[in-house]
Amino acid sequence: MMDKELLLYNYFSNQLTAEQQHQFDDLLKTDVDFKKQFDFEKNLKRVIREKESDNLRAKLVSFEKEIESATPVRKLPSSNYRKWAMAASVALLIGLGWLGYNNFSGPNYEDLYQENFQDYPNTVYAITRSAETDSSLEREAYVAYETNDNTKAIQLFTELKETYNSENVNFYLAQSYLKNNQLKEANSLLKEVIGSDGDFAPQSLWYLSLSYIKEKQKDKAIKSLKHLIEDGRYKKIESEVLLEELE
Repeated sequence: MMDKELLLYNYFSNQLTAEQQHQFDDLLKTDVDFKKQFDFEKNLKRVIREKESDNLRAKLVSFEKEIESATPVRKLPSSNYRKWAMAASVALLIGLGWLGYNNFSGPNYEDLYQENFQDYPNTVYAITRSAETDSSLEREAYVAYETNDNTKAIQLFTELKETYNSENVNFYLAQSYLKNNQLKEANSLLKEVIGSDGDFAPQSLWYLSLSYIKEKQKDKAIKSLKHLIEDGRYKKIESEVLLEELE
């Protein structure tokens, strides 16, 4: 396995390979110290980014005022002048090294996904000690889900789907695929649940939005989040915040 510090470095510099991403996800779930270090560095990065954004806005305003005060009496039309002033300000900031590569490169999709994804709890099948003698396929599938044995959960839910193709099975099979980083398979099932418009439809919209974000499909994520906000039954506030990050 790759060195943990190097994994963190590659994550925050968006250089993880598919294999490294799998290692990274496993460590987040199983290594408490790694998770603490990740959370610390993620929060530190957010603080720095917010500080840089504040500095950037202040510098833009400062340069625009300087340009305006130095402009001759015969000015450009106001709309064209403002565009010219802002463009000149940005050019100056680039020349002075004020703009990091993240400032205008758009959202960090992986960060947004990690900050918002949390697997949905099992609300369908109660697993209790008194039911330990129950060896049904359904129970085994939900036990695998709750213990994050994602490969086994996918296998069992897939078998269950062949004889019991319900919204619940499709939703938790999709969840298992998401946790196993198999987004294409998850998306197909989530769309099926959304189409059935049952109890798990709004939750599926949320997770489909997150999957689109992880895949960097910004337009699809925005469209899905807007549907979720209009629906209003699940994570409306979180969706509004996430939408602001994307737009």
